[in-house]
Amino acid sequence: MCFGGNDSAPPAPYYPPVPPPEELMDVIDHVTGTQAITVVGADGKKKRVIERLPRTPEEQALYDQAGDLMTQAITEIQRLNEYDPSALVDFAPFVQVMNDLNTERRQDMEELARVPDFNGYVQNFKDMNKRVLEEEFTRQQNEGQEYLNRRGYGDSTAAIEMRNTLGKNKAQALEESQVRGDLYGQQLKGADLANRQAAYGLREQGRMGQLQRAQMEHQLRLDQRNQLDTARQQALQNQMGLFNVGAGIRGEDANRAMASRAPDLANTIFQQSNMDSLNRHQAQINQINAQYQNQMAQYQATPPSFGDTMLHLGGMGIGAYFGGPMGAMMGSQFSSTATGRRR
Repeated sequence: MCFGGNDSAPPAPYYPPVPPPEELMDVIDHVTGTQAITVVGADGKKKRVIERLPRTPEEQALYDQAGDLMTQAITEIQRLNEYDPSALVDFAPFVQVMNDLNTERRQDMEELARVPDFNGYVQNFKDMNKRVLEEEFTRQQNEGQEYLNRRGYGDSTAAIEMRNTLGKNKAQALEESQVRGDLYGQQLKGADLANRQAAYGLREQGRMGQLQRAQMEHQLRLDQRNQLDTARQQALQNQMGLFNVGAGIRGEDANRAMASRAPDLANTIFQQSNMDSLNRHQAQINQINAQYQNQMAQYQATPPSFGDTMLHLGGMGIGAYFGGPMGAMMGSQFSSTATGRRR
């Protein structure tokens, strides 16, 4: 039995489920030649991949040329840095020449310091002079004695004086001969020393010339080594320059790819899409709540119907019938249940 009016409160609102998260969008960056995409791996799981787009034929040709240039430069640098014994100056010949010259010089010095024994030559010279003098004075004495004897003065005072004078002269001549012998020995020694010194000087000049030739040859080798090393260093610098050119091209290619905004743009779009989806969901929730609040306000503003009033009065009657506090409680509960008090 219905007495008019809507006796039921509006039903509880239905809220739509939270939308699932948006998937990351694939982004292709043609400026940097990269892309950020989602792929499915061999295990069936999705994963995010950031990869480079295929280069244009011109870009690929330049990239390959840069790699070839770097490879050739590295090979040439390794070759130039290899140990080359033939490029080093051999000091052994020069040292050997110096050792040989020093040995020869030491032998000459020892020979120069070894004075020959001229005593025998000097003594022979003295003996020869003595023999000549004795023969000469013997001849003079014989001739004088023979002359005096022919004159009959063989035992005269004149003969005695002649013999004494000859003896004195002979002794003086022999003494002078000894002095000349000693002087001859000194001259002989001096001449020998001078000859040997001159010979040593000539040999020393030859040694100095040989040493100078060895030094010049060694210096030429040093100069040649220095020139080769200078050329090698220049070649190394040139190859390093070529390597840097290739590395610069490769590095520019890598820097261009590393400057890609594809990952950041994909994340930004992903966050914005999810934020927009959540905002739309929240707007729906807010709209449902507002609609429900309007329904509740209309329901609460509607006056109670005749049936609600009778039920309320019935509840009061029950409380009075039973009486006491218990009856009042039962009547109040019945009245509240029947009328569905609007709050």
